[in-house]
This record gives sequence, C-alpha cells and structure tokens, in this order.
Amino acid sequence: MTRDHTLEIDHLSLGYGERTVVDDVSTIIPPGRITAIIGANASGKSTLLRGVARLLQPRMGAVLLDGSPITDLSPNAAARVIGLLPQSPSAPDGITVGDLVGRGRYPHQGWFRRWSADDERAVDRALAATGTSDLVGRRLAELSGGQRQRAWIAMALAQETDVLLLDEPTTFLDLNHQVEVLDLLVDLNHEHGTTIVMVLHELNLACRYADHLIAMQRGRVAVEGRPADVVDAAMIEEVFELPCEVVVDPRSGTPLVVPLGRHRVSS
Repeated sequence: MTRDHTLEIDHLSLGYGERTVVDDVSTIIPPGRITAIIGANASGKSTLLRGVARLLQPRMGAVLLDGSPITDLSPNAAARVIGLLPQSPSAPDGITVGDLVGRGRYPHQGWFRRWSADDERAVDRALAATGTSDLVGRRLAELSGGQRQRAWIAMALAQETDVLLLDEPTTFLDLNHQVEVLDLLVDLNHEHGTTIVMVLHELNLACRYADHLIAMQRGRVAVEGRPADVVDAAMIEEVFELPCEVVVDPRSGTPLVVPLGRHRVSS
C-alpha cells in the first residue's frame, strides 16, 4: 500500500506572462481517493494541475505536501511522491515503448542509474496493466494515438508514486479504451491506495469514476464535492453554460448529464 500524503492548495495563483489563469484557489485533495478536475475550456483546469506538479511557479500562495511547500523538495524527491502525465508529453525521436516506460524508474535510481530487479518488476507490472507488453520493442512514433497514450500511462505507473496527476488521460482514445484506462486507474487506487488527480472533459465519465469533483470556472473553484452532491442542472448550466437535464444512472447511482441542444429529436 502507498502512503496517504496530504496535498493542500493554499491561496494559489498561477499564470502565464501578465495573464492570471488560476486566481486564489484553496482546496484539499482527498488522500487515497480519485479527484477529477472539470470545467469549460480555458477555466484553469490544466494550469491548476501544472501548479500542483511544480511545473509553474506560484504567483501567490503555495502547494503543500504534508504541510510543507512542495517547492522545498528537490526534483527527484518530489518525483518519488508525485507522478505526472501531462497533456502533450514529448519523447526523444526513435524511443521504444520499453525505454519510455523504463524512464519512469529514474527517480528511484541512484547516481549511476543502476537497473534493479525492483525496476524490472515495476516496468513489467505497468506494461501488463496497460496492455502494452507486446509493444515493448516498437517505436513510440509508429504507434496509433491510443497505443501511444497507453504507453505514456504505463510510464507514469512505472514510477510507482503515492500521488498520480493526469491531464486528460483519455485523450486520443475511443470510448472503449477511455473506459479501460479509467478502470485501470480505479484498480490502481483500490489496490494500492494511490491518490489520483486528473483533468477530464467528459462529464459523465468524471461523475462515474471520481470520488471527488473540483469544478473550475474562470480560474476559481466554482464548486467541489462528491458527484452526487454537487452535480445538478443548475451547476452544469452555470459552469459550462450548457442547458441540460441531470438524471441518476440506475446502475451506478451517479449523476448522468443529458445535454439539451437546440435541435432535439422527437419520438
């Protein structure tokens, strides 16, 4: 089992150039649970995740890991606790899937990067979990978008961190593979207690798979809490400017958002 770390966002402001994108956000990430950050385009979702991952220097406030500013940690120390799959990851030309996933083990290796049996087992587990074991020798550039995304997720899993941040992990995946990836993340959470924070665009998948939602609007937290407690038609229309109906999924008991467009099919 992983260790439950406290991850607190304390009056955090982030931005690019002169533009502030995340404005004075405070929240606590539930440890050992799955949190989904949702919101309309340009609401600050990915920027908030980048701030938690130490990729952006705070303009104000801080991200606290176990009560201390995360910026106080060395890059390697932070990478042993928090793993990140960014929205548009890049890799060297010609890299194979096996080499890519192996890079997830760098934070656990010493100065001379000696490969150990633990590293081998971690990589094998990550490959098996993502269904990429048969792609080990393939070059990343030769794969389909869905295969590449699963390879990147395998690299993040191989890092074996207590906290895992994912920016739109279902990008480039068809619906079947989106569900497979989210099932995989739930398995990781249930089996190892990994705290997972992910940005998702698909509202119904966020409601189905997340224990906790953070809805962003114009750089601030509009609402947060359990999906069943915070997702209703008024909230969706306010945050997403989307008229809708919200019903309860009879199988999962989670909210199901039904958009109401201008053109509606009648029976």
